[in-house]
Amino acid sequence: MTGQMDTDTLIEEIKKRPQQAIKCDRILLPTDGSGQAFKAVKEAVQLAAVTNAEITLLMVVDYNQNVAAFEQVSLSGYVPAELKIAAYKFLADLMHVIPSEIHAHTRVEVGSPGEVILNVAEEEESDMIVMGTHGFGTFRTLLMGSVSSFVTQHAACPVLLCKGMPDDWDDEEHYIADK
Repeated sequence: MTGQMDTDTLIEEIKKRPQQAIKCDRILLPTDGSGQAFKAVKEAVQLAAVTNAEITLLMVVDYNQNVAAFEQVSLSGYVPAELKIAAYKFLADLMHVIPSEIHAHTRVEVGSPGEVILNVAEEEESDMIVMGTHGFGTFRTLLMGSVSSFVTQHAACPVLLCKGMPDDWDDEEHYIADK
């Protein structure tokens, strides 16, 4: 019962404080082209519209996942230009979803998605990261790890995770693998 009273007291104290707007000048929006990531775009746009934030739309070319053959990567870590070009084309298409009143720019980076997202968030001085989560479940996450879980645990700023598919999602129209 004491714990409940402490919680009630805390809530009352919070209610007495003057309301403050959330400071959100820069939103980092990593995407992988999935429906969950597209839902995150919609959420980030709504947040940016309310806070007047700038959006950095990021796509990470994951050399562990996207480069199928060892021959495609040289000893210097070169990633075929086609992968980066495809990512930039996808982001250019996605920019059409973001209203022109919202300032947004794109970035394509190469590396491990979780680490790259954290590095870009720091470089861009992001106030928030908005990203989709696939919701694979506990067993698969334990086996493989999760980019969204990694980012949530290590980010220096708040992270908004968007789960589920948008109502108007169409795999034929939106999925990057089909581009």
